[in-house]
Amino acid sequence: MKIKKQSGAVLVISIVILLVLTFLVLSVTQSGVVQEKMTAAVRDSHISQEIAESGLRDAEHYIETLVTINGFNDTGNGGLYTQEKGPADLFDPSIWADSKTRVATTSVSGQLEASYYIEYLGIQNLSDDDLGAVNITGYGTTTGGGNLNIFKVVSRSLGANGNSERIVEIYYGKRL
Repeated sequence: MKIKKQSGAVLVISIVILLVLTFLVLSVTQSGVVQEKMTAAVRDSHISQEIAESGLRDAEHYIETLVTINGFNDTGNGGLYTQEKGPADLFDPSIWADSKTRVATTSVSGQLEASYYIEYLGIQNLSDDDLGAVNITGYGTTTGGGNLNIFKVVSRSLGANGNSERIVEIYYGKRL
């Protein structure tokens, strides 16, 4: 009986298949990690949006308690600015200092808070003809003239990891 010499072709093919499978598994794993990071970023973005909106609601409640605009000043102390004295660059971190903004009373998990400021923009005299210029339809009394005090509210929040920032701005009108 003659012994056959083995060439090892099966071994080489098996190693090549294992290498291909290894690269495939590594690629899928890396893709999963990227997807997980993207999902976390989107979640953080949504959280910061909700917190910024809670700051807007807090500011609206504050405005509703106003009976005068005497607390508004040119320097923005207490987060209350007079007309055209509000910050020009909303992305400048120094404007979000404690003395220049207000902190919303609502928070998420006691950690995440919104900061906001209110700028008084002046009085809009409403007549029946001007009603379309200020969109107050559907927000209570929409007939008759009178003066409407206009406020700009800007709210800012960061997400849970601090990488996501949301700045939201609204205009609010109230008769004083």
